[in-house]
Amino acid sequence: MKSLAYWLVIALLVSVYVAALFAVLHPHVSAAYKAYYIDHTSSDWNPAHYPGLPEQGMFFSRDGLPEWVQSTRGLSVREGWGRWTDEDLGNIAGLAFTRGFSGPLCVDFTARAVSWLPGKTLTVQMGSEIQTLRIATPDLTKYQVQFTQLRGADELDILFPDKLPRVSEVVPTNGDRRRLGLNLATLRLIPGQCPINSR
Repeated sequence: MKSLAYWLVIALLVSVYVAALFAVLHPHVSAAYKAYYIDHTSSDWNPAHYPGLPEQGMFFSRDGLPEWVQSTRGLSVREGWGRWTDEDLGNIAGLAFTRGFSGPLCVDFTARAVSWLPGKTLTVQMGSEIQTLRIATPDLTKYQVQFTQLRGADELDILFPDKLPRVSEVVPTNGDRRRLGLNLATLRLIPGQCPINSR
């Protein structure tokens, strides 16, 4: 009888350890928690949200996120002029939205680029629709990306063509070890076609 109890206790302990191991390997957490604590692809944890509409846009230098943006990924911490895409936080930079977007949509944004990025072509993706964007200059520039047939797209992703070098690898006198690409300043989502010469 003692032997049976002994083996039952061992079986129970093994079951507890197996269940704990499964929970560690397959955590049931929110996407934002996973991005911040597990994958380390986001520098935001539980940011404050402020009122706003996609058409009004967002300033990446402002604290928090507009209520239509759920979370960020692949973006460095906020700086006075915006937020850099940083490949050390993942090879995709982007936003997750609190709702899906359908139909034609214009992604209207302003950004600076690191000096070695102009002339390169980036991929911009919303849902299953993919567009390309050529970076024109390192200076603050307005870009517009037209999507034509979105179907419930709830994420915006920017993908770079190659692994970006660390800033300190290109400019040895600069101690910045991040893999920077674009410094995003503003972003708006405009239903329909991209306006011409909008400000």
